[in-house]
Amino acid sequence: MKLSHTQTVSATPEAMFAAFMDVRKIGRCFPGAAVTSVDGDDFTGHLTTKVGPFTLTYEGEGEMTLRDAENGRAALQASGGEKHGFGRADMAVELQLTATSPGGTLVHLDTLINVYGSPADLGGGLAQRISEPLVHRFLQRMAGEVEGEDVGDDAPLDIGRNVLPGLVASYGRSFGRAFRRR
Repeated sequence: MKLSHTQTVSATPEAMFAAFMDVRKIGRCFPGAAVTSVDGDDFTGHLTTKVGPFTLTYEGEGEMTLRDAENGRAALQASGGEKHGFGRADMAVELQLTATSPGGTLVHLDTLINVYGSPADLGGGLAQRISEPLVHRFLQRMAGEVEGEDVGDDAPLDIGRNVLPGLVASYGRSFGRAFRRR
């Protein structure tokens, strides 16, 4: 499934690019994630997510495949498997940064995710809606807009607690638009 996210943050393109080049920072800023080792462009880590009563931990490796500071572009690929299961996930992320107002940056992320196993039942539309508030918070952390939240914790990403309120708000806007059309 392909997910696209665009958001303006209050950090310069240079600062955002530097933040994205720090793979450990990416892990600290993404809820439930941790980068455990970095060797050049290669890294290893894990992502823990909680869906209702189920907790899934994926362990894997990845690499930074593009670093283009001049054009504000970067890309990485990662793959991993469930620590206690048969599921797998592969991911490719492309980043494009564009300067906006003085000190601001438009961040565009395209993510291609292939999930194998029980989490694959989410579907693309639901996954896009679930990921909106998650990516919003991640980009705020990367830009340093959320004080003291540059350091992640070991708590898993709880879909119900952390993402569901944004999902409900998103569906609420959709329903509101649908009813206004009549």
